[in-house]
Amino acid sequence: MLIAVTMAVLLSSIVLLTHEEETPETLITAIKTGAPSKRWQKAYELSNELNREGGMIRSAGIMHEIVHILNDKEHYDAKTRAYMAMALSRFKNPDAEGALRKAFRETDDNEDPKLTLFLMWAVGNLKDSNAAQDVVRFLESQHDDLRKTAAYVLGALNDKSIIPKLKRSLEDTVVDVRWNAALSLARLGDSAGGEILLQMLDRNRLRTDQQLNEVGIERVMVNAAKALGLIQYSEAVPVLKNISKIDPSLKVREAALIALGNQKT
Repeated sequence: MLIAVTMAVLLSSIVLLTHEEETPETLITAIKTGAPSKRWQKAYELSNELNREGGMIRSAGIMHEIVHILNDKEHYDAKTRAYMAMALSRFKNPDAEGALRKAFRETDDNEDPKLTLFLMWAVGNLKDSNAAQDVVRFLESQHDDLRKTAAYVLGALNDKSIIPKLKRSLEDTVVDVRWNAALSLARLGDSAGGEILLQMLDRNRLRTDQQLNEVGIERVMVNAAKALGLIQYSEAVPVLKNISKIDPSLKVREAALIALGNQKT
């Protein structure tokens, strides 16, 4: 046992002595020279580090390396490039934003859905209303996740010209797409999704039809209540009043009360 403990301590010491803290340069090098199956992991690490408050220095050189990897379809897999898109969105730089917009414009429904999804999120993070026209085309995607994400992101881009197309997503066959379309329309000041928002406040339906757990139910109901607080929808008043009194979730009751305060009764 003494030998085993001694060996364990020695091994731990060796690991500590040989461990080197990752830098942007070492992570980029690992992505460029590492085994293809390992590259995405380093890309993921770089994206996370850049997202931390007071994290790594976001130098122009690192940014240009990220742009290069993002655009190099021949040498880098879609998963690695997807995390590069998220890493690039951490830079508050016109060149980074332009590179993201360009990469996203060049994607289509035949691209790897994961890459397109991450590019869409990254573009959405920029909060640039000019990007709405690039996103809106994916409301017609064959991939459910892309339609769902497009419906959500459009609510953050504040371009009311896309409202008619977003309204059509209220009839989508996938419930998450319908929910996100209703939420985004409310964020844009449109009440066309009001009936769907009321359905999202039906706790029993969420439990039985959608098979959501309590955490999921609370999240959906809070989001729906907040959305109803952004629009005038008279049918919501009695529902919100009832929920504000009897719902078992304090967060849901509070959200309903706030929404009621914004309704003209």
